[in-house]
Amino acid sequence: MFLIALSLVAILITSGVSAGTLSLLGFSVAMAFTLRYTQIAFYAGVILTPCLGILLSLPTGRWLFGLRAFGGSIDVSLGEVILFFVLAAWSIKLVALWRIRRETHRLPLWPVAEAYLFLFFAHLASSFSPLKPDAALVTKFAFRPVLFNYLAFILLPVNLIRSRRRLMAVLVLLAGVGTLAALNGLISIFFPVDASHLLGRAHPLPIFGTHALGDNQNELADLLIFTAPATYALVYLMRSDVRRNRLLIVASLFQVAICLLTFTRTAWIVLLLQMLLLLSTDWRESIKRYAREVALIGLVLLPLSAVMLSLSLSSTAQSSLSTRLMLSQIAAQVFSSSPWLGGGAGTFVERVGSTRVFILEYGDPLDSHGWIQKLAAETGLLGLIALLGLYTQLVWVYLKGWRAITGYAERKVYLLLLAGAAGALIYQLFNTDYWTGKMWLPVGLALAGMHVLATRDSGDDSTNEGLRS
Repeated sequence: MFLIALSLVAILITSGVSAGTLSLLGFSVAMAFTLRYTQIAFYAGVILTPCLGILLSLPTGRWLFGLRAFGGSIDVSLGEVILFFVLAAWSIKLVALWRIRRETHRLPLWPVAEAYLFLFFAHLASSFSPLKPDAALVTKFAFRPVLFNYLAFILLPVNLIRSRRRLMAVLVLLAGVGTLAALNGLISIFFPVDASHLLGRAHPLPIFGTHALGDNQNELADLLIFTAPATYALVYLMRSDVRRNRLLIVASLFQVAICLLTFTRTAWIVLLLQMLLLLSTDWRESIKRYAREVALIGLVLLPLSAVMLSLSLSSTAQSSLSTRLMLSQIAAQVFSSSPWLGGGAGTFVERVGSTRVFILEYGDPLDSHGWIQKLAAETGLLGLIALLGLYTQLVWVYLKGWRAITGYAERKVYLLLLAGAAGALIYQLFNTDYWTGKMWLPVGLALAGMHVLATRDSGDDSTNEGLRS
């Protein structure tokens, strides 16, 4: 059926059918496929979530709001497009369960919804800023990406990953993505950005001419920060095969090694904090058991630390620090001009572009290299209070889940998922991927894992049978 639909689309394209008709037909085909294969489409969206460089440009037509807020075209990653269809299909199935089968007990889970909703309204409220931002642009930004990130990367994972089998499937996919990304980074070492160096730092290379994983080492590091612990978590979910588990351990350590070889300061800091998190909990005994191996890794890291220090003191690193400093100064200036509501959600890059000194010194305007600075500049104290509320509720929910999980293997898996979520949240305090799935998917997966691991189910999907694709 799907092949027939694709053939029909191809015939219509060659027949010169209008773009509007083709868009409507394409939407219908995608919706029909996702309704039939919701879980498969969800897995595809998970795989493509880190591929922020694979973009689709969706025309808004002559719709006035679309022209004003999006410039006539919506640029969105392929992974987000797929998850949009999954969200729509899942919602339709929920309504069908309620209206047709009268199964009102199958209500969706809404984790940390209260705090996140406050953050969403803080972005909407910034449209009333005394700096008079464009209300259409602020509203657009509040819904997309702010609200969409919750729906796609927290709500969907928590409600579609309702069994150990599905949790394992997602972790396998992430392990594959992380391993392939690490291989990409390994190859990139032999193709340094600076031709004067024989070997370079690991960074994402183009895939089929597209910077699918990004175009700098930070884009690679913030992916591996999450996929490495996700890969290791499979060791405790797939305990029956010793050989396979050894491969998983090697794959996880390989991802950590490439993450270190990106020589990004943030990656090294986050990896250290993740290790401290694990050492302070149930992983203390494991570290003691492998003390000799840990000491050997420490010796290997000594020369790498020297290289890291050298790069941190280089002119390139100093220029990067100078850029970040000026971006922070611009954020502080906007915040001081409107401390309660900020300058308007989604307006920071525009304000940087209007700062002549920055353009003369550094060229094209950049987004804030840090989530806190961006929230302070765009949403003011209201946004910062909302952020504090969200972090507080996340910690409370995660700790509640920790107390509910009693199994040895389950606690190990949950800790690794927490390390991935914490790493993603901390990384974006210094980076620019804060409103993408790279930050929010790890948070949603840890929440989903909390529910699955606390129930210690048998691996079926009975908890979500009504929504089975």
